[in-house]
Amino acid sequence: MVSDRSPVALVTGGSAGLGFVIARKLLDAGYSVVIVGRDSGRLNDAMGRLDPEGVLGRSGNAEQSLACFSCDLTDATAVEQLIADTLNALERLDVLVNCVGASDRGLIETLEAERAEFLFQQNVITALLCSQKSLNALEATQGVIVNIGSLASKVGARYIGAYAMAKHALAGMTQQLRLELKSRGIQVCLVSPGPIRREDAGQRYQKSIDGLPAQAARPGGGTRVKGLQPERVADAVLSAIQHRKPDVVLPRYLRLLIMLGHASPRLGDWLLLKFTSPKEESAA
Repeated sequence: MVSDRSPVALVTGGSAGLGFVIARKLLDAGYSVVIVGRDSGRLNDAMGRLDPEGVLGRSGNAEQSLACFSCDLTDATAVEQLIADTLNALERLDVLVNCVGASDRGLIETLEAERAEFLFQQNVITALLCSQKSLNALEATQGVIVNIGSLASKVGARYIGAYAMAKHALAGMTQQLRLELKSRGIQVCLVSPGPIRREDAGQRYQKSIDGLPAQAARPGGGTRVKGLQPERVADAVLSAIQHRKPDVVLPRYLRLLIMLGHASPRLGDWLLLKFTSPKEESAA
């Protein structure tokens, strides 16, 4: 029997970054929220920042609750236990936001298989396992799965290496799941934002761009798209949940460019090279 209390959203990667902002947005919208990560210390810190007054409950007995669980999301047994713990604590699950992931810089021609496997584990397998283990609970609430992709789910770019491979795989999995689960009343959405503004933008990849132009370290591998505020992405995620949207691209104007690229691959490649060229090269 499904509880009649506030709907419950589970957000992976919810202890920091975009996942934290999404968790806060869902709390503000009235959801009970479960945040998931690997680091118990970071989870506890996030709990304090999300509920500084300690007014939210920690179980399904409260009108609105906030909980956290530490979990290795690449381990199927651990994920199964995570969903069981969530249901035991909060009695229902209405929304799954798969936000955990990992980015990269590099070239496919020098990509090591171990690095590709790691990126697939973090960006695809985590979402796959969480989705699979949540299906019965989500069917009971006619719920929603939101997979956080990237513009790299739609198109490539010069210097993001296996990240584009992994995010394209996530996009394929999202559509396949959406088709499979329609008859069960579960909506599956892909949210594909462009580069997201963060404090360490342009610095976090400095050690991994040997042999690449300096612009490769910048957000989006140097793609000349204005960085998005994480709050704007969180707004889009909430809207996708509320309106059961199948696919969201941010900023919106890029959907037209993506469509043009798919209609004409030659034009698409030209546009991608143009948008990721060093300024001096593009001006030549």
